[in-house]
Amino acid sequence: MTDGIPPATVQSPFETVGRWIGPEHRPLLSWLATPSDGAGATGVVIVPPLGYEYWTSHRTLRTLAERLALQGCSVLRFDHDGTGDSAGDQWDPDRLVAWREGVALASAALRDLGVTSLVLIGLRVGGTLAILEGSTVGADAVVAWAPITNGRRYVREIQLLGLAVPEDADRPKQTGAIVQAGTVFSAATLADLGRLDLTELPAAPAPRVLIVDRDDKPASTALLGHLDELGVQPDHLVRTGSELVLDQPTEYATVADDIVDGIGRWVGRSAARVAPAGPVSESVISWRDGSVREEVVRVGPAELVAVLTRPLEPAQCTVVWLNSGSEHHVGPGRAWVEYARDLALAGYASLRLDFSGWGESPDRGRAPGRPYDQAGMDEVRQTVDALRRLGPGRIVVAGLCAGAWVGLRAALSVELDGVIAINPQLYWQPGDPVEADIIAETRVRRQAEIGRIKRFRRMGVWWTLDMVGLRHQAARWLRSLVGRGTPVLALFAAGDDGIEFLEDRIPHTWAWAQRRGTVEVVVMPDIDHPMHRHWQRTRVVTAMRTWLDAMPSEP
Repeated sequence: MTDGIPPATVQSPFETVGRWIGPEHRPLLSWLATPSDGAGATGVVIVPPLGYEYWTSHRTLRTLAERLALQGCSVLRFDHDGTGDSAGDQWDPDRLVAWREGVALASAALRDLGVTSLVLIGLRVGGTLAILEGSTVGADAVVAWAPITNGRRYVREIQLLGLAVPEDADRPKQTGAIVQAGTVFSAATLADLGRLDLTELPAAPAPRVLIVDRDDKPASTALLGHLDELGVQPDHLVRTGSELVLDQPTEYATVADDIVDGIGRWVGRSAARVAPAGPVSESVISWRDGSVREEVVRVGPAELVAVLTRPLEPAQCTVVWLNSGSEHHVGPGRAWVEYARDLALAGYASLRLDFSGWGESPDRGRAPGRPYDQAGMDEVRQTVDALRRLGPGRIVVAGLCAGAWVGLRAALSVELDGVIAINPQLYWQPGDPVEADIIAETRVRRQAEIGRIKRFRRMGVWWTLDMVGLRHQAARWLRSLVGRGTPVLALFAAGDDGIEFLEDRIPHTWAWAQRRGTVEVVVMPDIDHPMHRHWQRTRVVTAMRTWLDAMPSEP
């Protein structure tokens, strides 16, 4: 039902196009930014970090790409194999090999466009990969921002901040694995990363090298000295601002303008122009035991950027995945990518959407994106309207936490065939700010309120008030949803803050909604609020598939 959505291109003084690069059935998704008057002869590859830093740095790296495009460069950002939008599974072997090859694939893609000068820019482990691969790809210059010089220290950091994957006799590859913010690091990957040591680099990565260090951490003294021994006199930039990108939750991360500008000045302008080939916005990707079709598209009058995942055969239902927290369309820990591809194998299409001010969509004065406002509901409507115009088929919106809130709120006025609400909190109000940690921030702030809610529940106050019609706004909201007849799958982690509120504060309406059959509730032990426990995701997909399979085939 979604054929005919145009490929994603965002127009401004520069142009950004989603582009698949690399092997036909295992491509990497990249975002190519070029000046609007033609691609620049200086090509820049931006190599992202891994783990949670991938999400916190997204806006900064997009901004860096756009500013370099304004300087006349052709700039390619890409997702590593098995991460973000790119093909590959996180449990695949030889991750470090694939990540190093990704730098070569991105470099080759730019050279195919006709660039005559190549610059690699990498952040954290991306900086390490840029240095390792610089000489191999023939880079003219390399920028390493806060690079991982010693792999052993990086592995200890991952182990400290991540979760150990439980042992499973049926899944031996899980043994010794760590998951950090939904990103999998197998025991073999950790071992490979631990052997990295840039002070043993055998050759200079490029004729020009810039090392960008944090002002609040020890300088990369050993690396700078080794580069000098290799015949490169590296430039060294020490600036504040890395902490705004790397040490903050995604919701609070901000662009490190001083560092971005410093890198831009060092790279310089590209006056020459080349004529690039057209965008490759669609690809058939191997996934698990099958294949799915993915396409970068733009949707509605706001030209929201999204990735459309489809089965190879026509789909009768499209699931629209909404932004959660402040994460872009790949979802928390890449969950939306994996869920969309799993559902495509079962016959369902998915549209992974970025609201204005989020991810790859135009900002339209709303950056950084915040979900608890009317714009989110308006853009859900625009997206659904655009999909409806393309043909028949059911449309379901899905989201986690803030995304679930937006989906449920939009369902009050948008004709939807269903809502998948994962860990929603119905106590939020329009215009409320995003809080990054539901436990350490939201529950702490609401502690007095939670105590009062539980005390009055034990006294039967909320049940009585609800029965006589004196209802909390969440109860009125829920009753309106039931009245519209929109099916809802409410999927909760056991003990989640959202279901606790529903059971404690609006128990009568909550029980009534479930009896009416419109709201189906699935509570899962052992999953976590942001879906970072990667090893539990199969259960979540199964619950969604069961609910979707039970829907009538026609609206």
